Amino acid sequence: MKTVSERCHVYASDNINADINELASPYAGGVYLLMDSGSQRYCQSVLGQINGLSPDHILVVGDGDDNKNPQTAVQIWEFLSTHGATRKSLLINLGGGMICDLGGFCASTFKRGIDFINIPTTVLAQVDASLGGKTGMNLGSLKNEVGVFSMAKAVLLNGEFLKTLDKENLLSGFAEMIKHALIHNADALEALLDFDFNNPDYGVLSQLIVDSVKIKEFFVEADPTEKGIRKALNFGHTYGHAYETFALRHNAPVLHGYAVAWGMIKELQLSAELSTLDKKIADQVARRILELYGQPNASDADAAELQELMTHDKKNDGRGINFTLIPSVGEVEVDHVVKF
Repeated sequence: MKTVSERCHVYASDNINADINELASPYAGGVYLLMDSGSQRYCQSVLGQINGLSPDHILVVGDGDDNKNPQTAVQIWEFLSTHGATRKSLLINLGGGMICDLGGFCASTFKRGIDFINIPTTVLAQVDASLGGKTGMNLGSLKNEVGVFSMAKAVLLNGEFLKTLDKENLLSGFAEMIKHALIHNADALEALLDFDFNNPDYGVLSQLIVDSVKIKEFFVEADPTEKGIRKALNFGHTYGHAYETFALRHNAPVLHGYAVAWGMIKELQLSAELSTLDKKIADQVARRILELYGQPNASDADAAELQELMTHDKKNDGRGINFTLIPSVGEVEVDHVVKF
């Protein structure tokens, strides 16, 4: 294993089976595996055999963000309880952001906390959801309404999982990578926006992911519990979560990264209007995002509903809707309150 982020316990793994067996060895007899039906179908074979993991210690839940809910959390807690898990057990979360978020939350609250390892299988999970200590679940249509901060024992990145993804899921995670460049590294932005998704080079993508993880590490290390500068990572997410919840309300769910991409367009516009971002740069990046992700799922006619949804954002403090804006590419301005 090669260390990618010491603070977030992220490692690049060339031999995922050997590495997970090494990490799981201290928990002999108390190892549990959580995955969704998609990761069972496409990714479990990549993971290989885990020594000491019995078949009855494997739980498969439904895939999709609509399963990131209290009912599935109870299912996971009951599974661990009825199958003999103790405070010295280990939960391995194999899957995308939903599994890493929900599995981490359930591990962190079961018996007041057991160790967990995330093996993210999507770009989105590798660069965002699996690291940084945020865990949680949705409450109704509200995203991540319940959760705790809890670091994984380890996060293992492996490029083989990326080959199981279709273009839409590659793009979904890629939106977070664009965000990382916009808030911290202007030099990385051009390479990201030029990446060819019609003929993806997975070696290049894996390196771009490593670079993106290091940006997230910078913010997590500076502000582990999101009291200040870590709020930079919310760029695109205030509008983005509203787009995502809007989609769920209207029974037309969208991938998280697409919602964030559309949210970044809105928040690039706000950065040009309310901060000092050059409007030409905002428009240029917005056009490229539209080329990659298409038109948003909500129109100007839905503005009032989007604004109502944004009032539920956890960053708000009662004064208005809280945004992260970028005065220029690579710089951030957190806690910018907007009253519509």
